[in-house]
Amino acid sequence: MATPEQTRLALVLNGGVSLAVWMGGVTHEIDLLRRASRGLRSGRPESVAPADQACFETWQRVMRQAHTQVLVDVIAGTSAGGLNGSLLAAAIGRGTALPDLRKTWQEAAALTDDRLLGHPSYNSVLDGRYFEDEIGKILHGMSGNQGDAEPVTLFVTATALDGLPEYLRDGFGGQFQVADHRRIYKFQHDPCAVVFRKAGAECDVWKPETHARRDFLDEKVLDRLRLAARASAGFPVAFAPVDESPLLGQRVRPAPEIPSQGRDRASWIVDGGLLNNAPFEPVLGAIGDRRVDGPVRRIVVYIVPSTGVAERHTETRPPCKATEWPSVLGTAVSYPREADFRNGTAELLALMNRQSFDRHLELYVRQIEPTHEPETDPRVELHKLSETLFPEYLRSRISGAVWKVRQLREEGRGVRSLVGIPQAEDIDDILRHGRRPSWVPESKSALENPAWRPWVWGVSVAERLMWTLVGDIERRLRANAAGQDSPRCAPDEDVADARRRDQSALTDALNGLSSCVRTVRAVQDTVFALIRNATEAGGAPADRLDPEQGPVALLNAVYEQLGLEDVLGEQVHSAVKAYADALRKVKGPAVSGLGEVEILRFCLIAEVVARAFSSPEELVEHTPQFEFLRLGPDDHSPVFPLDKYAPLGDRKLYGIRLNHFGAFVRPEWRASDFTWGRLDASHHLLRLFIPDHQERRLVETELHEAILRAEIGKEQMGRNLDELAEPDDSLLFQRYLDTRNGRHTAGRMVEAVLGIVVGKGSSDSGVKAEAGKVMFRRAFGRRVEAWQWSGPSRLVCSPARWLWWWRVRRDPATAMRTTLWAAMLALVSAMAGAFGLSVLVRYLWESDWSWTLQLATAAAGMAVLLGLEFIVTGLFCWAARHLRQ
Repeated sequence: MATPEQTRLALVLNGGVSLAVWMGGVTHEIDLLRRASRGLRSGRPESVAPADQACFETWQRVMRQAHTQVLVDVIAGTSAGGLNGSLLAAAIGRGTALPDLRKTWQEAAALTDDRLLGHPSYNSVLDGRYFEDEIGKILHGMSGNQGDAEPVTLFVTATALDGLPEYLRDGFGGQFQVADHRRIYKFQHDPCAVVFRKAGAECDVWKPETHARRDFLDEKVLDRLRLAARASAGFPVAFAPVDESPLLGQRVRPAPEIPSQGRDRASWIVDGGLLNNAPFEPVLGAIGDRRVDGPVRRIVVYIVPSTGVAERHTETRPPCKATEWPSVLGTAVSYPREADFRNGTAELLALMNRQSFDRHLELYVRQIEPTHEPETDPRVELHKLSETLFPEYLRSRISGAVWKVRQLREEGRGVRSLVGIPQAEDIDDILRHGRRPSWVPESKSALENPAWRPWVWGVSVAERLMWTLVGDIERRLRANAAGQDSPRCAPDEDVADARRRDQSALTDALNGLSSCVRTVRAVQDTVFALIRNATEAGGAPADRLDPEQGPVALLNAVYEQLGLEDVLGEQVHSAVKAYADALRKVKGPAVSGLGEVEILRFCLIAEVVARAFSSPEELVEHTPQFEFLRLGPDDHSPVFPLDKYAPLGDRKLYGIRLNHFGAFVRPEWRASDFTWGRLDASHHLLRLFIPDHQERRLVETELHEAILRAEIGKEQMGRNLDELAEPDDSLLFQRYLDTRNGRHTAGRMVEAVLGIVVGKGSSDSGVKAEAGKVMFRRAFGRRVEAWQWSGPSRLVCSPARWLWWWRVRRDPATAMRTTLWAAMLALVSAMAGAFGLSVLVRYLWESDWSWTLQLATAAAGMAVLLGLEFIVTGLFCWAARHLRQ
């Protein structure tokens, strides 16, 4: 049987607050697809819930027909995506199934007194400690199996309340600072991870070594993952900030290897979605580190709970002066997030445009499989072209290396330079007067007679050469699989055996090439680290590098210290040998006679022709090939009528309502959003495997009907859509607030918000401020201790308090207007109380005082009474604080 192509998914999950429920449904469906593929690959039955069995079997049929295997090996999560992504990564890294997220979100996300509304801290509305404990129970409750664990890398983002300063220098020597509030934490399971470090009996020889990472099988690391997931999903005010201290060992942004003031300092961290932090760059770096053992199709899946459709501009919009303050405030909050997301997509587009391995591979294949027309022999033409372009290639390589060394050296000093690419005069001066670089060949004769040792082409060329050979092996494996799956008459047994032998030989070569690539990437990481650390004075004197020497001399010193001419030569030779051995075994006389030196020459010719005029980034850094898929709630289901429900878009989710807190309100709403997460995931994922629209529509309908049967049913979903189709969101919540449970929940939420306003229990204020807050809660709090009921402030504000709670519990949207009315009513109550006291005094003592004097005396008495209450409350606060201390 032919080796199926691997479809490797790199997930970037980005969402917030109660939209975590929708994202939980997406994660559930991706895990079901992953395990359906794993069951086919291993031949062992997978444990699947009976309700999901029909979906599981449908996914297995899709995988068979597409002749592919699905792996999830890179995950990045932001906000609610950080929580769901952490659970999925832990399941993969522990070799088990994803926990029942349906049950998790139904129970853990409930706004009830025993869950999220239990015991919130003084600076949050919801109980973050309960949420964190629930995450820990799920993570530690996964039954890990090291034998079934698969390689996976997880990135979790957060936002620091106090950003570390990043120091920059402009092109004229001026320095300035930019605060960086972004935080990224990395967790990994990779038993075959490679590092390049000193080894041997005296630790004096640099060599590659296996450095296994098993974070998800380590209970201590799981505790850090619990904290990171809780922080990333911790929407400000809804949840309290998290202390970053336990996570410093996992932090990769700001980069720990780049010095900065306070780089080892922990911060308080909150929701990673505040900056809409979608970490595409580290995700693509992790893709390049993955081991390859077959033809791979790499997909970056961006999962975001929004339609991705901008609001349509209309000419009937009101003029600017008519715009109300909520719209202005919402714009001020959302535009920075929009700008950051726009920067992320621009970065992704730039990375996609830097992919050039198709060009490398094309030039290489044209040489190993030339045409039979002598006058158009591409080998001769490309060889002549490479000799002509070699001087420009040499200049580009030196320019790129100088640019990168300057950048790394400044980073090592804690400063990043915003300087341009070296000018032509600088390169000419290096070529005429400087020491010759040891990482580029001196002349074009290196193309005619290439050598393994000493390897004079550098680290980046070694990596690109290996990726070119990997691409050719994958191309041959796909062609071999297409031949075996051909619908023509079945081949005879000899042909089938030959194809199986070819497949085995090519797969073995791919494994060897993948190991060499990982080693070379580890070497490059070490080179970059040594250049950054050249400013440090520590270490053995023989190993110290002079940071003041020129970029070329510094890079030469690093190559000499690490012995890279031999190390890289050995890896390149191993890669080419594995490739050549495979080609000798496969069918095809045009390439079976190629020698190792010829293969090396063809690769280097392709390198010179393809890279002669490349930018410094393209020459130094590797960007893997990938496709991009956006997965969002932006389409309807074929099960429901298009004309009626399609315009809803993301408004089909309850989690969009109430500023993204809607799904927390009712369990039925969470069940609906979870179901839509599964429906939307299947809709988008099927596009990867079934190109024909009609066929895909039939499979999607079958899959959606199975999902609805497993979840809430088609009829209930139809009723939900009818309810959500109403244009006014307030009606949706008004019906809920009309119920007893709805009024209770709204009251608890308002009470929690009121507690934040008055700073309940905060130790950061003085005694006077704390006494004022206690009196405010006593006057307007719905539930206070019995001994506070007789307080003058509570008695005076009783009518205002009753009005405020009665109105706000029924319609939270009227909180601002009701607060103004309540304040006026409290003032009227105080005046009425003063007037009542004056009447009582006049009646009891038959005083001859005038009404004016009596009113003034009564008002003064009320003020004295409230003042005495404030003094007594302050004394109690002072005593309580000292007792706590």
